[in-house]
Amino acid sequence: MAEKHTYIQIVDARSGNIERIVDFAEIEALSTEEKLALSRGKQLFIVTHRLEPIVKVEMRKTTINEPVNFGNDSQPEPEEPIKPEPEKPVNPKGRK
Repeated sequence: MAEKHTYIQIVDARSGNIERIVDFAEIEALSTEEKLALSRGKQLFIVTHRLEPIVKVEMRKTTINEPVNFGNDSQPEPEEPIKPEPEKPVNPKGRK
């Protein structure tokens, strides 16, 4: 059976951004001074599962051979407004 790991999430107290997620064993291996320095201005949370990203985005460098214009040179065609369908009269099942 797989060994259960405990992770610690380190969050910056001012901005609220997650700095990193580390294994609890790494924090236990730190000296007392390092632990104290780590906790200043930070919030530490115990995390039961460490999530790994499924999708990775890669940026590729390509050379630009001609100037690129990012503005709209042509006016977009106006879209036709959507007309609601006429409501069908409801035939309630009445009592006799």
